[in-house]
Amino acid sequence: MKRVISTGPKLMAGLIMLLATGTLMAGNQPASYVKPGIDLSTYNKVMVRPLNMDNIEVLKPSWEQDNDDVWAFNPEDRSAIQEWFLDAMQKELESKGGYAMVAAPAADVMRIEVELLSITPYVKPGTPAKNGEFKISTLGSGDVVVSAEFRDSQTRELLILLEGERTIGESYKELSRENHIANVKSLFAKWGKKVRLALDKAHKK
Repeated sequence: MKRVISTGPKLMAGLIMLLATGTLMAGNQPASYVKPGIDLSTYNKVMVRPLNMDNIEVLKPSWEQDNDDVWAFNPEDRSAIQEWFLDAMQKELESKGGYAMVAAPAADVMRIEVELLSITPYVKPGTPAKNGEFKISTLGSGDVVVSAEFRDSQTRELLILLEGERTIGESYKELSRENHIANVKSLFAKWGKKVRLALDKAHKK
């Protein structure tokens, strides 16, 4: 499954948002719901839906509430972000005799959909990395509210729900497009690894 994407100059807003979703599957976030008696060993393939960014609300942090500038998510970023997400999930899930990513429902297919509900960036999307002689570094990127649903692909029965707000980032990094891109790709890889580990455990691999 080869995908071709273009990375234009307007990626910063979306990339800042995506850094926020890391704690959903990469950390130790407890599930909001788990189906009683769930048996993930019945799922040998995975149908991953494109990252849902249809209804994102961009919220300013408290220290920017008196600033009249508009903070917004640029929809031109969506296709590139979704491609990175699907590529990373496919690589982690399918490698080394893993679980095929498929496009159609079946009895042994688990459906995954991740939705970004709102984002509160610490720095206004599009802020340049330098201000005169000073470089800008940030400790984390903001707060996000995210929802992830794991369902049976045929019945659409909910198996696992993960949702909640988290603060993102643990170290200072210079504000730059390159750092955001590297962090986003690393983040998506962690998501895929977490799902892969859960399936491997269920299949006792």
